[in-house]
Amino acid sequence: MNTTPGPGDEAPSRVPDAPVTVPPGPPTDRDDVQMRGVERRLEDIVSTIQEFAGLRFGARAQIGLDGDIVDAVAAGVNFLGEELEASFSEIERRVADRTAELAIATEELSHRALHDQLTGLPNRTLFWDRLSHRLSLADRRQTGFAVLFLDLDNFKVVNDTLGHAAGDRLLVDVAWRIRAVLRAGDTAARVGGDEFVVLLDEVATSEAALVIAHRLSDALRAPYEIGADRRIAMASIGVVVGPESFGTADAVVAAADAAMYDAKRRGRGRCVVYSEDRHGQAGPPPIGDDVLADLDESSHEALPG
Repeated sequence: MNTTPGPGDEAPSRVPDAPVTVPPGPPTDRDDVQMRGVERRLEDIVSTIQEFAGLRFGARAQIGLDGDIVDAVAAGVNFLGEELEASFSEIERRVADRTAELAIATEELSHRALHDQLTGLPNRTLFWDRLSHRLSLADRRQTGFAVLFLDLDNFKVVNDTLGHAAGDRLLVDVAWRIRAVLRAGDTAARVGGDEFVVLLDEVATSEAALVIAHRLSDALRAPYEIGADRRIAMASIGVVVGPESFGTADAVVAAADAAMYDAKRRGRGRCVVYSEDRHGQAGPPPIGDDVLADLDESSHEALPG
């Protein structure tokens, strides 16, 4: 049979030859160097990110001169570090400012908790604490101490006749005069409406304590300017010298309080030293003398201005 294709027959298709695959050759030394360089750069970037995780935002990744993808990643990481550093610095500043504000607020609250808001003197809590501390030192001190209990005689007259604002002003002036008389180391406190207590930290004898009590009494007697009025004020003062047999701050103050009531019984503006025999059963004084009085005309003329 004739198999030769004729003029109208299609030529048979030919399968193309398969491409020849050339196996890759081994990496060159130059390729190894480049690969190790890339690995080191990537390790540096990872190390920088780890520094950020430890809040060390000043770390920076090295950026080469190639400008390749690794350098782009390093630049992006460095930019992130700059942003984190700026944000963290702002947070630190705000935290520092807030901490300072809280410290000031805490100090102010502590001061308010331990001081009288009107006069600024220590309050009952702080005074009792200091007196208790002084009692604990009694065996180690060669000299004693004294507590004075002051009560303005019939202070109610000022509030009733001039108003509470005038009364507050008088109390502020009284507190200022008490502070002016005391020595360094002594403590004055307001413990009631018109009641004050004083701790004389070092007192050798009851006579020495009484001298300071009279000095306070004289200071309080000086005229007060209350608005358009001029008044004098007197205080009954009880004095107790310790430590003697007093075991607690309450006992010391109670003794001074008893002596003060005795002073009121004897008349306005008196100073009385506590005696256990005389004041053991002392009670409140009878209501009586008005000891906040207007100055008479002769007193007005003697005052300057």
